[in-house]
Amino acid sequence: MDTEKKPGERTDQPKPEIGEVVGDLVVSTATVLANSAAQAVVSRFKKAAAKSAPVKAVSRVVTKVKKSAAASKAAKSKKARKASRKSGSKKSAGKKAAKKSAKKTTRKKSSRKTTKKSAKKSKR
Repeated sequence: MDTEKKPGERTDQPKPEIGEVVGDLVVSTATVLANSAAQAVVSRFKKAAAKSAPVKAVSRVVTKVKKSAAASKAAKSKKARKASRKSGSKKSAGKKAAKKSAKKTTRKKSSRKTTKKSAKKSKR
């Protein structure tokens, strides 16, 4: 296994000419430039399309749908809370009625007292 080159031996591949090398470089450079230009055009087109009225309308609809879905979830949880409160509120409704009637009776008593006092003063 001799890896050294001897001066009289030729390799299998001939040396590429300078014109071919330069041509390959030009083609690869042009390909790279064309690719970057195409990407720039596509990004500009996407930005312009995002600003158009139909796309904006669709995005608005999507955001509204998301908001309404979140609102409906929240409403369902609120309804569940209210339903549990209603079962407890029946008990408290009786308490509220009792308080109101107690206030009415105290008002009646106090109004009776004031009328009695004014009647006594008028008799004197």
